[in-house]
Formats: sequence, C-alpha cells, structure tokens
Amino acid sequence: MIAGRRRRRAPSGVLPGRRTGPPGEVAWWDPSDQEVAERPLLGPGDLGRWWRAVPMVNNAERLEPLGDDPASLAVRAARGNRQRTALDEGRAWRRGRAGPLAVLRLEAFADADEGAHRAAWLAHGEAALDATWRARWVERERSPGWIEARWAESSGAGGGHQVPDAIDWLRIEDHTDPSGAGAVAVYEHLTIWAGRWQATLTVRHGLDEEVAVAPAATALLVRLAPLA
Repeated sequence: MIAGRRRRRAPSGVLPGRRTGPPGEVAWWDPSDQEVAERPLLGPGDLGRWWRAVPMVNNAERLEPLGDDPASLAVRAARGNRQRTALDEGRAWRRGRAGPLAVLRLEAFADADEGAHRAAWLAHGEAALDATWRARWVERERSPGWIEARWAESSGAGGGHQVPDAIDWLRIEDHTDPSGAGAVAVYEHLTIWAGRWQATLTVRHGLDEEVAVAPAATALLVRLAPLA
C-alpha cells in the first residue's frame, strides 16, 4: 500500500551492491543482484506525459509486503521457497503536482522457477491484497471502508487490456477516506514475472482519473527479460 511511515533516505557514498535499507540490517542479499535492483530500470517517460520522479517520503519499504491472513501466507510461503536475493522499493513518480502516484518494487530470487510462486499468486492474489489493504489501515489506526481487489480485464487472469502474459494485473478499489470527503482511491497493482526477477508496479489514482499503466509494465518486462 502506498502509505506508511517516513522512509529513511539512502546515505551518500553507499558501495554498489550494499542495500540502502534500514540502518543495521543484517546482510541477506546478494551484492550483484542488489546492485542491479537499485538501477533505474523505469523512468518518467515510460509512464507518459507529465510524470516526474518524486522522493519516497511517505512509503515504508517492507521485506514482506503482504499481510498475515491465510491468503497472504500462502503466497508468502511459495515466495519464501525461492530465497530472495535482492530488494529495492526506492523509486516513485507522480503525474503533475498532486496527481496519480506510482511506486516500483523490484526483487530477485535465487530460484528462477517462478511456477509455484505465480500459481499461488493467481489463486490467492485477490484475497491477499484485499486483506493487506485493510490491515494497513488498521496499522494507521483507521477503520477501513469498503475495499475490493479484483483482476483487471487483462493479465494472467483474463483478456482486455493488451499486456503480455507475463504480467498479472489486479485493481484495488478503496473507499476508505480519512478526510471524510468521500474520495475513492484506485490502485493498479501489476506484477511482472521474469524468471529470477519480479517487479511490482503500483499506481494510485482517483476513481475518475485515467492512467495508462500497461506501457510502463511492458517496458519493465522488456528490461528484465535479459536478466531472467
């Protein structure tokens, strides 16, 4: 979820392959993979006109992005069997000054076989994201409103928008609005599968705002394919 505590900025002079994660983090990553994960694989131009890079000031990087509900635990178990070797969630872009916000999460795994991991995601992704979004509001001491995660008309679960088969697209509609104005937030949640590498592009926008996220997800797949 694109919300949370302030993320610590990366210190200057960090050596290539050394994660810019929480201070004092016990090393678990592969330096070569981590160096690749922190490269700029996506730019504002991939998202379209008027997008620009912005600091990650309101996003908390999590080793585990899902919750503790049964659906999330099923996905986490399948992913854990692959052994993560790199993680970066340090890049974000916004359209205009207060428009849609995009956040990229990039991970690498020791096991290139994504079959069981992706099967778990296709089976449990809707329920996992629904429960995770609710849990994040509770963490922020807010009562979640009506939230629903559903497959978009594309991806491994259907057809419609033209995205490659290696991209799974879920859409979360969230009616929780702490301001009381009745605003509805929509999150486009795209998972790009590329062997050892996996990218997750999450784009938050208003219910009445249109965003073209398929081109950016496809661009990520093209750039990750040689690393697979």
